[in-house]
Amino acid sequence: NFYGMVIIVIGLLFVGLSEVFKFPGDPVSAVSSSEARSPVLGSVLILAAQMVVACQMIVEQKFISQYNVPSLQVVGWEGVWGLSASILLNFLLYFVPNLSFNVDPVIDDFISSTIVNRSDPACNATLIRDVLNHFENPIDGVYQLVHSWQLAVGSGGLILSIAVFNWSGVSVTSYLNATTRMIIDSLRTIVIWVFGLIVGWESKVPGRIGYELAGFVLLILGTFIYKDIVIAPALRRVDEWWLRRRGAGAGGEFLVDSDRLTASGIQARNVVE
Repeated sequence: NFYGMVIIVIGLLFVGLSEVFKFPGDPVSAVSSSEARSPVLGSVLILAAQMVVACQMIVEQKFISQYNVPSLQVVGWEGVWGLSASILLNFLLYFVPNLSFNVDPVIDDFISSTIVNRSDPACNATLIRDVLNHFENPIDGVYQLVHSWQLAVGSGGLILSIAVFNWSGVSVTSYLNATTRMIIDSLRTIVIWVFGLIVGWESKVPGRIGYELAGFVLLILGTFIYKDIVIAPALRRVDEWWLRRRGAGAGGEFLVDSDRLTASGIQARNVVE
């Protein structure tokens, strides 16, 4: 299990590094992590988020195993508390000004490009600035949902997808454990990556693809080792075959190396050829 986890971490590291460095063939507009506005703060926030997720997984496993709570009930209560917290935070953050509003030239470019060739009197720079000058703007969010069926359908699909995803994850935790759930969860990155390559959302620069491919191969390899699938059983069979062959070559009876077989998960026994 330990070796499998180490290989998984190395694989994820490779995938992450592919987004840090610039590669020959990257577009001029591409920005690496080293050129980001605050890469250190971004990394700290990601690590903090992972710690929160880890605590969540542990608490979920404790509640499911210790209190025998059904998976669907766990997801339901998580949704209730998550919705309550989101509503409260959206209300509070509406009154927090957008700190980058007056210093980010991208916002001015966005405003200029939005009001060009539009005759709607409601679409003016003052209104757009008022909408953007909030850290969160739930009022504008509701307005967009009401006036765009595409956005409403997409949001509904996202809610359904997250609900099924959370229920599936909690079910895996109840039948196995939280560690297995997170390892399986990391594999979905491969599906997202392949889909992104097909539809053209992912970079097709050879160097970057090489890093990502190496990372995903290590990710799958580590998962197989951790779950004792294919690789470790095959190695144990090879080890046992080699010990049998070595004993047969020596002639007569021999005692299989008990420590080696026990370490490989094979019950030590006397083998007589």
